[in-house]
Amino acid sequence: MRHLSVLTLIFLFCPLALFAQDNYLVDWDEVGEESINHLIKLVRINTSNPPGNETEVTHYLKNVLAAEGIPSNLYALDPDRANLVTRYKGNGSKRPILVMGHTDVVGVQAEKWLEEPFGGLRKDGWIYGRGSLDDKDNVTAGLMLMLLLNRYEVELDRDIIFLAEAGEEGTPEVGINYMIEHHWEKIDAEFCLAEGGGNIL
Repeated sequence: MRHLSVLTLIFLFCPLALFAQDNYLVDWDEVGEESINHLIKLVRINTSNPPGNETEVTHYLKNVLAAEGIPSNLYALDPDRANLVTRYKGNGSKRPILVMGHTDVVGVQAEKWLEEPFGGLRKDGWIYGRGSLDDKDNVTAGLMLMLLLNRYEVELDRDIIFLAEAGEEGTPEVGINYMIEHHWEKIDAEFCLAEGGGNIL
Protein backbone atom coordinates (compact mmCIF):
# COMPACT_ATOMS: atom_id res chain seq x y z
CA MET A 1 0.00 0.00 0.00
CA ARG A 2 1.11 3.55 -0.64
CA HIS A 3 3.14 4.89 2.25
CA LEU A 4 0.75 7.67 3.32
CA SER A 5 -2.77 8.61 2.34
CA VAL A 6 -2.57 11.48 -0.15
CA LEU A 7 -5.79 13.08 1.10
CA THR A 8 -4.62 12.82 4.69
CA LEU A 9 -1.40 14.62 3.85
CA ILE A 10 -3.22 17.32 1.89
CA PHE A 11 -5.69 18.11 4.66
CA LEU A 12 -3.24 17.91 7.55
CA PHE A 13 -0.02 19.31 6.10
CA CYS A 14 -1.20 21.85 3.51
CA PRO A 15 -2.00 24.62 6.04
CA LEU A 16 1.36 24.07 7.72
CA ALA A 17 3.13 24.05 4.37
CA LEU A 18 1.58 27.40 3.45
CA PHE A 19 2.53 28.82 6.84
CA ALA A 20 6.05 27.44 6.66
CA GLN A 21 6.55 28.83 3.17
CA ASP A 22 6.48 32.35 4.59
CA ASN A 23 8.06 31.72 7.98
CA TYR A 24 10.31 28.64 7.97
CA LEU A 25 12.49 26.51 5.77
CA VAL A 26 10.94 23.05 6.03
CA ASP A 27 12.73 20.14 4.38
CA TRP A 28 9.66 18.28 3.15
CA ASP A 29 11.74 15.43 1.74
CA GLU A 30 13.13 14.89 5.22
CA VAL A 31 9.63 15.08 6.70
CA GLY A 32 8.51 12.47 4.18
CA GLU A 33 11.31 10.10 5.13
CA GLU A 34 10.59 10.58 8.81
CA SER A 35 6.91 9.82 8.18
CA ILE A 36 7.72 6.66 6.26
CA ASN A 37 10.06 5.44 8.99
CA HIS A 38 7.37 5.91 11.63
CA LEU A 39 4.80 4.16 9.45
CA ILE A 40 7.07 1.16 8.92
CA LYS A 41 7.65 0.83 12.67
CA LEU A 42 3.92 1.04 13.36
CA VAL A 43 3.08 -1.57 10.70
CA ARG A 44 5.60 -3.93 12.31
CA ILE A 45 3.59 -3.86 15.56
CA ASN A 46 0.94 -6.56 15.24
CA THR A 47 -2.30 -5.03 16.46
CA SER A 48 -4.68 -7.52 14.84
CA ASN A 49 -8.12 -7.22 16.40
CA PRO A 50 -8.76 -9.52 18.16
CA PRO A 51 -6.91 -9.31 20.47
CA GLY A 52 -5.74 -5.77 19.65
CA ASN A 53 -2.58 -5.06 21.65
CA GLU A 54 -2.91 -1.37 20.77
CA THR A 55 -1.07 -0.32 23.91
CA GLU A 56 2.23 -1.21 22.24
CA VAL A 57 1.48 1.37 19.53
CA THR A 58 0.47 4.01 22.06
CA HIS A 59 3.73 3.47 23.94
CA TYR A 60 5.64 3.99 20.69
CA LEU A 61 3.73 7.20 19.95
CA LYS A 62 4.10 8.44 23.51
CA ASN A 63 7.87 7.92 23.41
CA VAL A 64 8.23 9.74 20.08
CA LEU A 65 6.18 12.67 21.37
CA ALA A 66 8.00 12.77 24.71
CA ALA A 67 11.37 12.91 22.94
CA GLU A 68 10.30 16.31 21.61
CA GLY A 69 8.77 17.54 24.84
CA ILE A 70 5.16 16.88 23.86
CA PRO A 71 3.00 15.50 26.68
CA SER A 72 0.41 12.83 26.03
CA ASN A 73 -1.87 10.62 28.07
CA LEU A 74 -3.12 7.05 27.79
CA TYR A 75 -6.71 6.09 28.58
CA ALA A 76 -7.71 2.44 28.74
CA LEU A 77 -10.64 0.26 29.69
CA ASP A 78 -8.31 -2.71 29.09
CA PRO A 79 -4.61 -2.13 29.91
CA ASP A 80 -3.59 -3.88 26.68
CA ARG A 81 -5.87 -1.66 24.58
CA ALA A 82 -4.99 1.94 25.36
CA ASN A 83 -6.00 5.11 23.55
CA LEU A 84 -3.55 8.02 23.32
CA VAL A 85 -4.48 11.70 23.43
CA THR A 86 -2.21 14.68 22.94
CA ARG A 87 -3.08 18.34 22.40
CA TYR A 88 -1.36 21.25 20.69
CA LYS A 89 -2.56 24.46 22.29
CA GLY A 90 -3.89 27.36 20.23
CA ASN A 91 -5.10 30.67 21.60
CA GLY A 92 -8.55 29.25 22.34
CA SER A 93 -10.56 31.75 20.29
CA LYS A 94 -12.11 28.84 18.37
CA ARG A 95 -13.09 25.34 19.43
CA PRO A 96 -10.63 22.48 18.83
CA ILE A 97 -10.18 20.21 15.85
CA LEU A 98 -9.87 16.50 16.62
CA VAL A 99 -7.56 14.47 14.37
CA MET A 100 -7.91 10.74 14.88
CA GLY A 101 -6.73 7.42 13.55
CA HIS A 102 -7.18 3.90 14.82
CA THR A 103 -4.28 1.70 15.86
CA ASP A 104 -5.86 -1.75 15.49
CA VAL A 105 -6.04 -3.70 12.23
CA VAL A 106 -8.12 -6.58 10.93
CA GLY A 107 -6.61 -10.04 11.12
CA VAL A 108 -4.57 -11.62 8.34
CA GLN A 109 -4.40 -14.92 6.50
CA ALA A 110 -0.63 -14.91 6.20
CA GLU A 111 -0.56 -17.75 3.67
CA LYS A 112 -2.37 -15.50 1.17
CA TRP A 113 0.18 -12.69 1.42
CA LEU A 114 3.11 -12.36 -0.96
CA GLU A 115 4.98 -10.34 1.66
CA GLU A 116 5.16 -10.63 5.45
CA PRO A 117 1.97 -8.88 6.64
CA PHE A 118 3.75 -7.26 9.58
CA GLY A 119 7.11 -6.81 7.89
CA GLY A 120 6.65 -3.20 6.84
CA LEU A 121 8.56 -3.87 3.63
CA ARG A 122 9.48 -0.77 1.62
CA LYS A 123 9.79 -1.57 -2.08
CA ASP A 124 9.43 0.48 -5.27
CA GLY A 125 7.82 3.42 -3.49
CA TRP A 126 5.29 1.32 -1.59
CA ILE A 127 4.97 0.07 1.98
CA TYR A 128 3.62 -3.48 2.29
CA GLY A 129 1.90 -4.59 5.45
CA ARG A 130 -1.38 -4.76 7.32
CA GLY A 131 -2.34 -1.30 8.48
CA SER A 132 -0.31 0.58 5.89
CA LEU A 133 -3.57 1.96 4.49
CA ASP A 134 -6.06 1.20 7.27
CA ASP A 135 -5.25 2.98 9.43
CA LYS A 136 -1.65 3.39 10.51
CA ASP A 137 -1.06 5.84 7.67
CA ASN A 138 -3.51 8.22 9.33
CA VAL A 139 -1.99 7.54 12.74
CA THR A 140 1.39 8.46 11.28
CA ALA A 141 -0.04 11.62 9.71
CA GLY A 142 -1.54 12.65 13.05
CA LEU A 143 1.76 12.02 14.81
CA MET A 144 3.69 14.06 12.25
CA LEU A 145 1.17 16.88 12.45
CA MET A 146 1.72 17.21 16.19
CA LEU A 147 5.49 17.01 15.82
CA LEU A 148 5.62 19.70 13.13
CA LEU A 149 3.24 22.07 14.89
CA ASN A 150 5.40 21.79 17.99
CA ARG A 151 8.73 22.12 16.18
CA TYR A 152 7.70 25.30 14.40
CA GLU A 153 5.61 26.72 17.25
CA VAL A 154 2.74 27.43 14.87
CA GLU A 155 0.25 29.97 16.22
CA LEU A 156 -3.33 28.74 15.86
CA ASP A 157 -6.78 30.01 16.81
CA ARG A 158 -7.77 26.62 18.16
CA ASP A 159 -6.29 23.57 19.84
CA ILE A 160 -5.45 20.51 17.74
CA ILE A 161 -6.21 17.22 19.50
CA PHE A 162 -4.72 13.96 18.25
CA LEU A 163 -6.46 10.74 19.28
CA ALA A 164 -4.87 7.38 18.48
CA GLU A 165 -7.88 5.16 19.02
CA ALA A 166 -8.12 1.48 19.93
CA GLY A 167 -10.81 -0.97 18.91
CA GLU A 168 -12.15 0.53 15.69
CA GLU A 169 -12.27 -2.86 14.00
CA GLY A 170 -15.37 -4.09 15.80
CA THR A 171 -14.63 -3.38 19.48
CA PRO A 172 -15.49 0.31 20.00
CA GLU A 173 -16.20 -0.30 23.67
CA VAL A 174 -12.44 -0.07 24.31
CA GLY A 175 -11.93 2.81 21.89
CA ILE A 176 -14.14 5.67 20.79
CA ASN A 177 -17.14 4.62 22.89
CA TYR A 178 -14.95 4.45 25.99
CA MET A 179 -13.46 7.87 25.26
CA ILE A 180 -16.88 9.44 24.69
CA GLU A 181 -18.40 7.92 27.81
CA HIS A 182 -15.48 8.43 30.21
CA HIS A 183 -13.13 11.07 28.77
CA TRP A 184 -15.27 13.26 26.55
CA GLU A 185 -13.62 16.44 27.81
CA LYS A 186 -10.30 15.22 26.39
CA ILE A 187 -11.60 14.91 22.82
CA ASP A 188 -14.48 17.41 22.68
CA ALA A 189 -14.02 19.38 19.45
CA GLU A 190 -15.85 21.40 16.82
CA PHE A 191 -14.60 19.28 13.93
CA CYS A 192 -13.13 15.80 13.54
CA LEU A 193 -10.78 14.66 10.77
CA ALA A 194 -10.67 10.87 10.43
CA GLU A 195 -10.63 8.13 7.80
CA GLY A 196 -14.43 8.12 7.49
CA GLY A 197 -16.93 10.90 7.11
CA GLY A 198 -20.36 11.95 5.98
CA ASN A 199 -22.09 11.75 9.34
CA ILE A 200 -23.16 14.73 11.42
CA LEU A 201 -23.55 14.02 15.14
